[in-house]
Amino acid sequence: MNNLLEVKVRYNHEKRPGGPIVANLKKDGEVTAEKVQRLQDNLRAIVRYYNSTDRYLKGYLIDANYNDIIAKTKRISELLKPNGKRPNDVVVGSRFSDAPEGQENHIITYYVDEKTIQETLIKLDETKRFLIEKLGGKAVSENFNETERKKNGLNYEGYSSKTIIRNMIVDCSVVESLSVPNVTADEYKESFLLTFFQTENSLSEILEKLDIDRYRYPYAFYGKDTISVNWNLYQVLQDKVPYMISMISPDLSRLTLETSNKSSSRYKAKIPKPTNEPIIGVIDNLFDEGVYFSEWVQNTDFLDEFESVGERKVFRDHGTAVTSIIVDGPSLNPWLDDGCGRFRVRHFGVCEDKISVSRLVNKIKKIINENPDIHVWNLSLGTEDEVSKNFVSYDGSILDELQSKNNIIFVVSGTNDNRSDRDRVLKIGSPADSLNSLVVNSVKRNGLPASYTRKGRVLSFFNKPDVSYYGGDYEEGERIKACSSVGLEDVYGTSFAAPWISRKLSFLIDIMGFPRETAKALIIDSAAGWEFKQSTYKIQNQVGYGIVPIKISDVLESDNREIRFILYGTASSYITSNYTIPIPLDSDKKYPYIARATMCYFPPCSRAQGVDYTSRELSLKFGRVNGKDKIDDINENVQDEAGHAVDERKSRKEFRKWENTKFISKVLKNNRALESYDDRLWGISITSKERLTTSMTSKLNFGVVITLREINGINRIQDFITACTLRGMIVNEIKIENRLNLYYKNQEELKFD
Repeated sequence: MNNLLEVKVRYNHEKRPGGPIVANLKKDGEVTAEKVQRLQDNLRAIVRYYNSTDRYLKGYLIDANYNDIIAKTKRISELLKPNGKRPNDVVVGSRFSDAPEGQENHIITYYVDEKTIQETLIKLDETKRFLIEKLGGKAVSENFNETERKKNGLNYEGYSSKTIIRNMIVDCSVVESLSVPNVTADEYKESFLLTFFQTENSLSEILEKLDIDRYRYPYAFYGKDTISVNWNLYQVLQDKVPYMISMISPDLSRLTLETSNKSSSRYKAKIPKPTNEPIIGVIDNLFDEGVYFSEWVQNTDFLDEFESVGERKVFRDHGTAVTSIIVDGPSLNPWLDDGCGRFRVRHFGVCEDKISVSRLVNKIKKIINENPDIHVWNLSLGTEDEVSKNFVSYDGSILDELQSKNNIIFVVSGTNDNRSDRDRVLKIGSPADSLNSLVVNSVKRNGLPASYTRKGRVLSFFNKPDVSYYGGDYEEGERIKACSSVGLEDVYGTSFAAPWISRKLSFLIDIMGFPRETAKALIIDSAAGWEFKQSTYKIQNQVGYGIVPIKISDVLESDNREIRFILYGTASSYITSNYTIPIPLDSDKKYPYIARATMCYFPPCSRAQGVDYTSRELSLKFGRVNGKDKIDDINENVQDEAGHAVDERKSRKEFRKWENTKFISKVLKNNRALESYDDRLWGISITSKERLTTSMTSKLNFGVVITLREINGINRIQDFITACTLRGMIVNEIKIENRLNLYYKNQEELKFD
């Protein structure tokens, strides 16, 4: 087996190319005077609606219903443009239309003042007049071709501005209609969360203006724009201010422990005393300190005075069982011995069997803030309700925020389907829609999805779950052994798949010393392997990128015919790149490899932006250097290259635009080697884009795992190490035993006489 290599390279930091972006219609696009008139009518109807109701806002919330998935640069630029601002500056939400999966279009919500609406009506009227007087009532893409314009003598005399007219026509081509926002909910039996669009008024001010009696309609704040409500209060708000409601989500997280064959007495086993093993954080239900491994667990019943259990008997099975796997899982399940050893646990029991999402979130925030030394957190809680296709859940978004701001990673169970009658596969429940977290689903021993498996995707696009692992199933012989307060149990559920991945991540981060971005990429890359694009992708909405190998050595080592190395860096400019990676050639000066690469990063996110949730995009290219600063990408990614028009829908589907995990691969046909170009080098480039701004505002770390498999089976790793060293790169071979020894040596306490 070849060792994983850590290659340290110097990155170039390239600025975004200058020059204005000229708006134009799509090749087959057109705008008629009748279309412009309809948008005028829409806007006037919106004004009439607001004027006919009690006004609680100074401005107007307006939905622009687009006719496609729209890129940031293709959003409206003149329509609804405020004075001195851009329309993007007043976006307060984004969701998808109710079309079938794969056919959804964007609905983007803008908050504008009355002056903006009046000016937009004037610009629409002028645009309609231009179309009738100059273009016979219809504009097509050829009208904006400079040669055609001169040939036909098209001019803009008598109109306010060529730029305004042109931008208005392009805006009208991408917007189907304008309307008042109206998000509704199915009836919930218990409390749920309402999120409001952000305006100049705080949510508390709005509720005060509405004269909501808190004693009659109890509610609680969670963040500046979200409250928990019951059905009666929701009906009042829906009647008075339906246009202010942005999101509706459940407010109950339940434990989903399924067990059988419980032993009737305490399970006793020998276990050494803990020393300086890494600590994993567990947030779950209460822990039983009477189990055999309790010395390995620092337990806190994280309950307030209203939740205190006192002397009564409480439910402590689930949290204890989850923690038993993290501490001593391989002893209980020898077939799942991962080679990671044992781990200490700092266990926080936040509930008995269920807890409100809002209360859970407040506890998680406090726990994370008070325990900055823990890098890996296991969360095996979830809701029974399916996630929305239009927004990330409240609890999922808080996990993303915590991971964006702190050097931590959550491992989250993919939630179970506990219905007796399964008429369809349920979508996952929150917080398994957290994009920065590593979300784990469960499979049987044969690698097929477990009977209770739920599916992604998140926001109709993001690939969740991330990976799968062995979490047991109903049948005899399929279950996982875990130790709880009632003894040794045969359990199943995503709750018991997740802690195995927590173990692996802690091993990679705390013992091997990898940054969390690299550790996450290694886990996902090892699950995907070479099979993902061949077969696994067909069921990726249930198993993610694949099943993580049992042995940690299979995550860190590769076949003798493979060169596998990691790169780590920080994106602080438009393009972060290196064009000097010396991949070994064969005797014919060709590259006899198939290749794959996995990149992970933890971007800031904005729940208020709805489906446009991730605020930062890193686009990955890896391949042969073909000319100056140009990479022949193994995934044929051309979305950021000049002269290549790739629409947003295709960019998301083929290049995973906006997703914070990028997996790309190149599988050669007929095992033919790749030609080398003059430079005979490979390169990597990472293009960074902001969702709502045009310049970089912060740095963002990334980790990339690259694997090259020699198609003739020749081991070329030493040639690669030598070539990198000659180019001044630092190459470290990752040897598990050496890193283990170094970890324990560093953990020794020195005693001075």
